[in-house]
Amino acid sequence: MGDPHILLATAFAALDDDRVAWCLLRGADLHAPDGDVDLLVAPADAPRLDALLARAGFARLPAPVRGSHTFHLAYDGAGGRWVKLDIVTELAFGGDFALVSDAGAACLARRRRAGAVAVLDDADAFWCLLLHRLLDKGAVGAAAADLARLAAAADCAGSPLAVELAGIGAPRCAPETLLALARRGAWAELDARAPALAAGWARRRRASVLRRRARARLTSRAGPLVRRRRGMTVALLGPDGAGKSTAATALEQSFVLPVHTLYMGSGRRWAGTAPPPGIGLGLRIAGQLGRWARGMSHRARGRLVVFDRYASDARLPAPRPLGRAGRARRWLLARSCPAPDMTVVLDAPGETLHARSGEHTAVLLEAQRQGYLAIARDARGSVVVDASRSADQAHRDLTAAIWAAYRQRWEPRRART
Repeated sequence: MGDPHILLATAFAALDDDRVAWCLLRGADLHAPDGDVDLLVAPADAPRLDALLARAGFARLPAPVRGSHTFHLAYDGAGGRWVKLDIVTELAFGGDFALVSDAGAACLARRRRAGAVAVLDDADAFWCLLLHRLLDKGAVGAAAADLARLAAAADCAGSPLAVELAGIGAPRCAPETLLALARRGAWAELDARAPALAAGWARRRRASVLRRRARARLTSRAGPLVRRRRGMTVALLGPDGAGKSTAATALEQSFVLPVHTLYMGSGRRWAGTAPPPGIGLGLRIAGQLGRWARGMSHRARGRLVVFDRYASDARLPAPRPLGRAGRARRWLLARSCPAPDMTVVLDAPGETLHARSGEHTAVLLEAQRQGYLAIARDARGSVVVDASRSADQAHRDLTAAIWAAYRQRWEPRRART
């Protein structure tokens, strides 16, 4: 299995230290996880998970209610990797997770250790994987090799899941029949029996299945009203050539939550580099406030709103001396929008920025840089990201900084003590 990724190892150690009954549900590349890492946890231990995993670097994601599933996420800034835990407190299969097994506690009691990881007994792992593929996915598919290995190596008939399946009595789906098909590699025959297995289970547990399906439908309809968490606003600032637009685009493509970017430069993004002459101060402020209001609507829907530039740009030193009216105009522009939740300054020396684009002199770019650093010193929740390194490294640092702010906002009160 190999050593788990450092974030997973930290989470697993935290679970062990707090005596949580847990185990890995399905095989995964734990060293470099590229998808959900599925865990089974005893229901009695579930109330402690949010605070426990928060101390291990994870935050619980807002997500639609799906059976007993909860999702916890962490970001590895060094490797540029998201690590996601999908935790359940029961073994449940099929649409709406309405086909619930009573064998979860017995499977946890039979778990074994594989280094730092608690894993299912091989027999239990076989049935959990087979039921997941047939009832959740509708076909064995890519799990064939793992199922063949587990079926050959384990006393699968002794699993509490096999005993439960025998009690369900689905036609042509007795556990010994399914096991024999798996040992022969008759995957198409197994796939063909999935509907009968689901129907037989639903008939045998009719009251429970109907109740859970009704609850799932009610939760689905009410979900948008009760599960949404407010998003965040981030002002992305920096001298010309620091890579603000590139960074915003990279966030849209890779951040774990929905991202909406709004350009907050002078007036609006015109065809040229400056707004048309004659645009009035009132129109500029109205334009800024209109875009800010749109950002707030996206924030209310749970999105990360990235403002490419912000009203605070008007605090930068003017390229030429200003009279009283000019200073008043810039003062008003700088305060035209409320402060964002977070201010990020992409920082690089003027000479570096000049070498990249050659658009402005190194002296002018260095003056911009110092102005943005002054804004960062005064702004609430500000972060300075080194933009003199590669775009990929700057993106990782930016993602890590924003995710740290999310974690702080979402952190359970018990994890802070």
